[in-house]
Amino acid sequence: MIKQTNLQRRTFIKTAATGGAALTMFGVNKPASARPVGANDSLRIERIIAHVVEIKLGFTYSTGTQTTARAIIWEIAAGDHTGLGECNLALHEATPGIHVKVQDLPKALSPWVSPLFGRDAKELEALLPPMPRRLNWDLLVTREGLSIALYDLVGKAHGLPVHTLLGGRRRNRVPGMPVIHVGPVDVMIRRAGMWLDAGYRFLKVKLCGNFKNDSEAVHGIRKLAGPNVSIQVDANAGYKDLAEAEKAVRSLMPCQIDSFEDVFDAPVEQIAELRRRTGARIMVDREAYWPNVYEITQTGAFDVVNHHPNNQGGLATALQIDAVATAAGLQTAIGSSGLFGIQDAAFQMLASVIGLSRPCEDIGLPPYYSGPTKGQYSFDHEPSVIRKPFPIRNGVINIPDTPGLGVELDRKKLECLTVDKIEFTR
Repeated sequence: MIKQTNLQRRTFIKTAATGGAALTMFGVNKPASARPVGANDSLRIERIIAHVVEIKLGFTYSTGTQTTARAIIWEIAAGDHTGLGECNLALHEATPGIHVKVQDLPKALSPWVSPLFGRDAKELEALLPPMPRRLNWDLLVTREGLSIALYDLVGKAHGLPVHTLLGGRRRNRVPGMPVIHVGPVDVMIRRAGMWLDAGYRFLKVKLCGNFKNDSEAVHGIRKLAGPNVSIQVDANAGYKDLAEAEKAVRSLMPCQIDSFEDVFDAPVEQIAELRRRTGARIMVDREAYWPNVYEITQTGAFDVVNHHPNNQGGLATALQIDAVATAAGLQTAIGSSGLFGIQDAAFQMLASVIGLSRPCEDIGLPPYYSGPTKGQYSFDHEPSVIRKPFPIRNGVINIPDTPGLGVELDRKKLECLTVDKIEFTR
């Protein structure tokens, strides 16, 4: 017989935000995944470097064209091992990421980075500041990049894949879901065909917020794809109000849309009303951060939680978000995207552990650069700092069983993309 224990929500959030979930209430100081088997030797952190990298993209959304993207590539070293991490550096307010100018990064990040020196990396996210009740995007994104590096470091040091540290791989082949970015209708349909020809059976279509264009593009893609391809749409809040959003959703419902994401920017009550009026499946991503995910899962506005990179606050925290969402009866999925390969590997690893009923949107940028849509965007360099991304065959990502994240840093690629380098000290 299992004795049911009622956990007060406030206590759960307080303990979970430290990286230990509610397990401290049962006498467990950290999750089992935070203590690799045979980890008797300490991994004292000796060196931390942040490389600021930049690339041209040319991805268009309802909010405009993202011409350039920046990120921080983290290196955390302990002894003979170095863990790699990555997080986004926002270039404008609408982009998820650290909203700090490059010249101000050392001062802004030092309070969260410097305390790691001399600490044992095996403590993982317990080393990082807890997630506050009031959202701090800079902390959340920095925390995520550092978490990825810590997991990679500990995994490499003890010969364990990150998915093992996260509780165990449930699937080693994960369907990928590429994004069809906003463009002329014929271009969007052509790009969809490129992905379909490469074997992908899940597509995410970006909407521009113009009813006529969106309807023509999605109907055209559905006609091309046939009935057996799953299509998800994301307007990036391109529609102005509930009336416009409802009109757009109703026009696309005949296309068998799996879920509608960020149709319009509105209070959650209006999103719930859109769901009630149309019967559409609604996905949430940016609002599903910790601990706010508890609130949004109680609103009746959403069906799916999207684990978006630069929105989790850490790999262990992503597991907590997933646990709350699934306990509330919502599906979960892995969103996109990392930029330079390391974050992609981390979220593809996550996709082998959680979000198991959905494809992984984070296929990385190399398929856009040199794969099915080669020449369709404005890349100025190969969008990667790693030697080999996880292989994708017939639209399916193959998740390796190698230590850490399973990727290796390519120093030449990193040097080519780096615009600044910060070496932190104690």
